[in-house]
Amino acid sequence: MQKFMRSTIAVPLAVLIAALTACFAQAQSGAGDIGFLYAFGAHVEPQAGRGKVVPVQAEASLRAGDRLKLYFEPKGDLHFYLLHLSSQGELNLVVPAAAHSAEIRAGTRLFVPAGAQWFELDGHAGQEKFIMLASGKRLERLEELFARHRTLQDPPELRASADAILNEIKQLRQQHLPLSAPAEKPVRIGGSLRAPQAAGAAALPDITPLAVEITAPGFFSRTFTIDHR
Repeated sequence: MQKFMRSTIAVPLAVLIAALTACFAQAQSGAGDIGFLYAFGAHVEPQAGRGKVVPVQAEASLRAGDRLKLYFEPKGDLHFYLLHLSSQGELNLVVPAAAHSAEIRAGTRLFVPAGAQWFELDGHAGQEKFIMLASGKRLERLEELFARHRTLQDPPELRASADAILNEIKQLRQQHLPLSAPAEKPVRIGGSLRAPQAAGAAALPDITPLAVEITAPGFFSRTFTIDHR
């Protein structure tokens, strides 16, 4: 009788120990983490000859005529979103484009804008923002809000819709706030990863040497605030 009691207790304890061991191993290996490379660069003073390329940090001060470009490469399949909030308060979803999926396959080298194109700051001074989101899961609610946003034309409705989208991003950030902070480190990338250019085109600045590697627990967001002078 005593042996039977010991054996019935030993089985659940063994299961519990195995489960705890598995959980610990999962935590140690960072299961559920997402990883990617990205660079956000500005080509400043391009009118004065070649100009120079500088990394865009969380805050940057740029002038009309300066150019911007983003590079993103996931290590695993990810969902990627890039939003732009203009100095006039207009909110646009740059990536994914309308009717396109936000999913990007591992190893895909994404340049925004594509190829030899760059964003160029116009003459409208003020504060602009780019919001970058990367997620292991599709952000369905955000996509639904933007699908509706793209159908609107009335300014008050557009402002209310933009507020709803920005609030959704705020909630996503709050949901993931308790998770561990993302790890970030610089990486060196060879010139073979430069944005594709048309045959015969003049050589353009390469932003990939500015790339950093991000490892985050399932979700990552970063806002780049541009003081557009």
